[in-house]
Amino acid sequence: MPYTINSNHSYLDAYNPSETSNAPVLYFAGCMTQLTPKIMRAMKLIMEAAGEKYEFLDKDGGICCGRPMLLSGKTAEAQAMIAKNTELIKQSGAKRLVLSCPICYKVFKEEYQLEGIEIMHHTQYIDELIKRGKLKVDKNDLNYVYHDPCELGRAFGVYDEPREVIESIGNLRKAKSEKELSICCGGSLGSFNLTQQERDEITTNSVNDLLFNNPDEIVTACPLCLKTFARKSPVAVRDIAEVVADQLK
Repeated sequence: MPYTINSNHSYLDAYNPSETSNAPVLYFAGCMTQLTPKIMRAMKLIMEAAGEKYEFLDKDGGICCGRPMLLSGKTAEAQAMIAKNTELIKQSGAKRLVLSCPICYKVFKEEYQLEGIEIMHHTQYIDELIKRGKLKVDKNDLNYVYHDPCELGRAFGVYDEPREVIESIGNLRKAKSEKELSICCGGSLGSFNLTQQERDEITTNSVNDLLFNNPDEIVTACPLCLKTFARKSPVAVRDIAEVVADQLK
């Protein structure tokens, strides 16, 4: 759904808090995840399998976290968007905001004032659901390697939760370099000065690093990393939510 900040019918119409059921969990996919609908489908399966009561904030699209405007220097417009999103989230009555995009996670953590609302990336959320016994999963014989998205790993130190999720559904292999030493996928939206050739070289190096221990699949937790690696990887690349959804009991 397209939106404009100053029109009478803005992107606020994409979500009406008065129509919610005060669900404790509010899921926000984000722009990049909207372009990767299989992640959204996996998250819906996971939340429903766990019996979670949730609302989908941007199910019709059209709601952005504000990062593109911030990067382009449109600070006033970004702050107007952040204020509107904050209003929507608080009016929803949710106690948790679950995000599938590490970029959105960073923006909501750093730019929003959401006191009383826990902000979680879906790797943290899924890990908690499994540990609490709300989400039942089977374990397969596949070997997975996990790629740490920059905004989730180095920015916020979310390293253990995704690995523990993977170990609950398969075998975790180590990358040559991981955690704080993980190599960027090469698709970063903030790297304006890189040529496409330089980006491709970074992606190739990162894929080779991930394939060091011959995994069957590469697992990441960022829609941008997923799309970037898929162009260069000889093995399947999937989001952690997809892998978990396939192993639901």
